[in-house]
Amino acid sequence: MSDVQALDALSFPLHGSRLIEASAGTGKTYTLAALYLRLVLGHGSAADSDNANAEAGTGFSRLLLPPEILVVTFTRAATAELRDRIRARLVEAATAFRLASTEDEFLRRLLADTPAEQFAACAAQLSSAAEWMDEAAIFTIHGWCQRMLAEHAFDSGMRFGEALSDDNQQLLHMLACDYWRRFLYPLADANVLQALGAIAKTPETLLSEVRPWLQADAVNLRFNAAGLPLPTALSPAEAAAPLLQWQTELDSHCRQLQQALTADALMLLDDAYANGWLNGTKYRAASWSAERQWWQAILAQPQLLNSRETDFAAMVQKFSGDKLAAAQKKGQPLVSHALFELFNHSTALLAAKPELALAVRHHAALWLADEFAKQKRARAELDFNDLLLQLHQALQGEGGAVLAARIRAQYPLAMVDEFQDTDPLQFAIFRAIYPDVQSRDTGLIMVGDPKQAIYSFRGADLHTYLSARSLTAGRHYSLGTNFRSTTALVDGVNQLFAQAEQQQGAFGFGNSETTPLPFLPVKAKGKAQQLVLADRALPAVNYYLPDTDAAELKKGAYQALMAQACADEIANLLQQAKAGKAGFSRADSFGSADGFSSEQSFSALQPADIAILVRDRNEAALVRRELTARNVRSVYLSDNESIFQTIEANAVLCWLRACQQPEDENLLRAALALPLSGNSDAQLQLWLNDEQAWEQLTEQVREFRQIWRFKGVLAMLSSWLHYFALPAKWLSQAQGERRLTNVLHLAELLQSESQQRDGESGLVRWLAEQLESPTSSDEQQLRLESDQQLVQVVTIHKSKGLQYNLVFLPFICGFKNVKKGQPQRYFNGTQMVLDLTPDDTALAQAERERLLEDIRLLYVALTRPVYACWLGLALFSEGAAKKSKLSQSAVGYLLGIADEPTPADLQQALAALPWQHTPLPQFCKFMPDAQLSQLTAALKLNAPLKREHWWIASYSALRSGNKPAAEAATALLAADTALDALLQEEAIELAAYSEQQVSIHDFPRGAVPGTFLHQLLEDAQQQGFAQCDDAFIAQLLQRSLSQHNWLSWQPVLHSWLTQLLQVPLSGVQLALNQLAQVKAELEFWLQSCAVNVLQLDALITRAILPGLPRPALLPDTLNGMLKGFIDLTLQGSDGRYWVLDYKSNWLGEQSSSYSPDSMQQVLLDKRYDVQAALYMLALHRLLKLRQPGYLQAPQNYIGGALYWFIRAPQQGQLLLNADIRLLQQLDALFAGEPVAAETDYAV
Repeated sequence: MSDVQALDALSFPLHGSRLIEASAGTGKTYTLAALYLRLVLGHGSAADSDNANAEAGTGFSRLLLPPEILVVTFTRAATAELRDRIRARLVEAATAFRLASTEDEFLRRLLADTPAEQFAACAAQLSSAAEWMDEAAIFTIHGWCQRMLAEHAFDSGMRFGEALSDDNQQLLHMLACDYWRRFLYPLADANVLQALGAIAKTPETLLSEVRPWLQADAVNLRFNAAGLPLPTALSPAEAAAPLLQWQTELDSHCRQLQQALTADALMLLDDAYANGWLNGTKYRAASWSAERQWWQAILAQPQLLNSRETDFAAMVQKFSGDKLAAAQKKGQPLVSHALFELFNHSTALLAAKPELALAVRHHAALWLADEFAKQKRARAELDFNDLLLQLHQALQGEGGAVLAARIRAQYPLAMVDEFQDTDPLQFAIFRAIYPDVQSRDTGLIMVGDPKQAIYSFRGADLHTYLSARSLTAGRHYSLGTNFRSTTALVDGVNQLFAQAEQQQGAFGFGNSETTPLPFLPVKAKGKAQQLVLADRALPAVNYYLPDTDAAELKKGAYQALMAQACADEIANLLQQAKAGKAGFSRADSFGSADGFSSEQSFSALQPADIAILVRDRNEAALVRRELTARNVRSVYLSDNESIFQTIEANAVLCWLRACQQPEDENLLRAALALPLSGNSDAQLQLWLNDEQAWEQLTEQVREFRQIWRFKGVLAMLSSWLHYFALPAKWLSQAQGERRLTNVLHLAELLQSESQQRDGESGLVRWLAEQLESPTSSDEQQLRLESDQQLVQVVTIHKSKGLQYNLVFLPFICGFKNVKKGQPQRYFNGTQMVLDLTPDDTALAQAERERLLEDIRLLYVALTRPVYACWLGLALFSEGAAKKSKLSQSAVGYLLGIADEPTPADLQQALAALPWQHTPLPQFCKFMPDAQLSQLTAALKLNAPLKREHWWIASYSALRSGNKPAAEAATALLAADTALDALLQEEAIELAAYSEQQVSIHDFPRGAVPGTFLHQLLEDAQQQGFAQCDDAFIAQLLQRSLSQHNWLSWQPVLHSWLTQLLQVPLSGVQLALNQLAQVKAELEFWLQSCAVNVLQLDALITRAILPGLPRPALLPDTLNGMLKGFIDLTLQGSDGRYWVLDYKSNWLGEQSSSYSPDSMQQVLLDKRYDVQAALYMLALHRLLKLRQPGYLQAPQNYIGGALYWFIRAPQQGQLLLNADIRLLQQLDALFAGEPVAAETDYAV
């Protein structure tokens, strides 16, 4: 401890590698900002020769600018906070130098250490740095690594175009399925699959088994099994070979057993049980009747004496010769038989069964990790761990020295915050960049508190901090004053840890003389206020201790008792605060003549002043339930709770499934019966028995599905909530805000994810996958359900870095022992180990690691309060045990409690501390003010919102006077796919069938046949029109016609399709099979800026087949996007581009019926002229962007539109040449620009 120096921010050496231990509440951020000021000013540098620190050599060699000072921390929130704090500190310091005075102690000393003539220059330098803070090098560790890889791409080897992916679960699941199909599916032997264990059950369980190898900290881990290295990785097929050989040997042995099986073996056992020849404990007479049935069965059917039978292993082991001999009573006849001796060999064979699971699990892990890396490379993706790995590998590679020098020149000094949460890989990166621990031209300042290292589950490694501590021996500094808590509270915590430090080391690394992790007591700055209740100051550290023997108090009863005590104490404090008797009073005014009633000296306690710290959601639920029973509202905060772990997520999944498949009544009934759905038994009974009510409900659910499809899942869930009045129901209940917040949070996540998923099924599948394996990304963490001033229930992990005026620790005696049969982590002296099947030694080491982290968690919890804390202490037992295991808890360790303690032992240990024993409080119910419980009226707008009707339309959405209402209603929204668009267009074609099958004119008519003919042409285009020979056409027709039971039409359609491919196209001068440049189903999107449909109709009518009558388009406005699919876009023999649209309309029984006049009449009646104009406009805009020279001579590049009535390949071609003036007018119209016209249009 003697090598730890008290840190003085003004004289701290700003070069070389140094370690700062910042205990809780000692002003770490304040100190970092102070050091940052000195670096910006160049304070203490050789150039700053006018101050004493320059002579002492404490400054950096030169002043640094914000982009040159690297500050690294571990969360985005901490990064943003640090940037703001430093910026504010720079502005404050600049003001101090301008005014030449300040109230801040550090700045006052800095002014005194700086010549007055330099004040103006310093102020300018500080102001400039403050303005430059947006460019300051303050990053998270992953953000900084990503920047280094990108900025030094040639040195680091990072490929261009690689993007960061923060969620690879879908890729991992795909790879798990690949492994399962490749290696496990071919295995046919059930015994082999059973021996492989969980990895052979499903791809999901396989992924779960190998996940430790895929975690971010896997590179820092050594994988063991029972304390030894893992067995050699073997594929399932390789591992199965010895098992099959063993099974063959065992089967052969079983045949020997069957031959040795005789009835006298059973008779011998009957005598042994009847006469008591065997130990009655090992061979109980009561169990013999069931065992005898097994013997009778194998005597009747010897083939049942087989290793594949369920009871084989247990029975042969029990009745083996060695076991029977060991249980033989003295002086009794020997129970011996040849079969029993063979059972000895059976037992040995069973014990020698090859272990496959670990070797195959190892193989699967290595294979998945390798494939995962390959897939990420192929996709040009990086995850967060890749950022660290790639930078580390680059620094250790051939050009590592050059890269390190470049980064060192870019950032001469680095400050790493929260260093206790660093892992070996991160530390190795900084060591490679700043290797000279005594350099005067570079610096690495590591700031942290090893007593708060509580994130081992995230890969943080306390032993990395201890390595850095050893490396920087002689350059250790500490912040020795606590600015957070009262003096009494700091003293109470100091004494608890100091007495443990003298005995065995407060943090488990040896006593104060030998420990590498010492406890350094801190002083207290103290507080001007103190917590008072009814004219008396409350003690700083209070504890409850029931006078109950451990055998009588079980863990569940302890938790219930302390939750009640905590809730009663809080309710009483709030009730007293309401009466003006509990709050915070200035220490100098307390006890004065006027008490503490003065507003200047007293502030009442508020619910938000109180925090209850717990370990997990179960403890939180327990204490919140008791608070609710006492009218105390609370909010739960955790940094490890995913929204997908809530009951609301399961409910939303049920609702989505019900809306996705409204025809499935079982899904809907299940969704309605959920407790969260809030339906009474009477309502459910009504829906069940009243057919009309049920039909009405199902029709509403179908409406929900339509909302989902057209407006999104968020709108659908909102409609569901309001239809069933769920918000009102929930808000009238306890935790109603939590429920509503969770559902709305889920709705937002689903709406966002729906952009990446394929329809409703894909979204439902994604949600189900998230429920199975929830992640803890920032977007998925539980949100705060209320911004009101409520009591906060917070996990200890979440509370780190925060402070609360009052803190309750009701369950602080609780702990969870490591469990046998589960993988465990521990430090083996050189590195962290993950033991997959821990033995007793490994379990003991893991249990030690658990205890040490619990001690650090307790330190974090005890250093959160400002004024006072309450602890729930007790001796309790678990299960059938009678003695307490308090010595295995963090509190018990620090108090020096012996194994199996008595209440007197605990009371004696507590008596040595300045803590106050508080009796368990009486039941108290808080009575809040009436106005606080009333809902605030919603704000009302003075005027209605101006809503813009923005929508996605298509040609089919343009309604004309002769279009049926039903057709118009179905075409309001654009189709999602080309097939949907075709079905939408063909929907009104009346179905008709001919009794003869002579020509294509006899082919059925209607939506389905029309779509069928279009699909044939699309299939031909995908094959390549030129490659469609007779064999392909026959194969295509055979496959397509058989799906519709139209095989008899194959001769007619074969001739028709052949002709269609070979007939020259009007204007194009080429047949389909001669086209070189074609594009089928070209999708286009046109922005529509308040397009007046009447004006659009007028422009098209004047330009396309002018003078001919046609039904007028109905008034409307296109505002948003116009979407469509062009059947075929092609390039003709003269190089011009054309749009071609297939029409399957039936105009007559002969090809001659397809005259120009007839086709023009159909085109105008159906308003295909509008469709043609829109398609040509889309082609016009495409050529404007892609074709050089188009704007100068558009007539050289665009031909027009060809409407092909495909039932008459030769005669059914209607050519519409492009009108360039029309296209320019439409271009302006859709862009919202004035339309240049020869005359004004009457619209």
